[in-house]
Amino acid sequence: MEEIEELVTYGVVTGLAWGLLAVLLFLLPLAIPRLIVRCRRHFWCATARTRAEVEFEERGLPGFRTATAVLSCSCFDPPEAVACQRRCLDPRFRSVGSSS
Repeated sequence: MEEIEELVTYGVVTGLAWGLLAVLLFLLPLAIPRLIVRCRRHFWCATARTRAEVEFEERGLPGFRTATAVLSCSCFDPPEAVACQRRCLDPRFRSVGSSS
């Protein structure tokens, strides 16, 4: 009787493990696009000495994202021709002198 219980337990545990693996492999491709997002921010740009609207590319998990690229900035014409040092990638730069 113990052998049957062991076989059943082994079968259930193995089935659950394979099922969990399949679910994780199915959900992983759905999560990858969320790791790279576009985000617009408004702040005072100390370099241009004006209020700026900037579109950033942010990477990372929600709650832990960091800006990695400046895609456009309202201080330039056209906005996609960003020609500065991109100091706004540092969140500390965006908070200095900001007026919300």
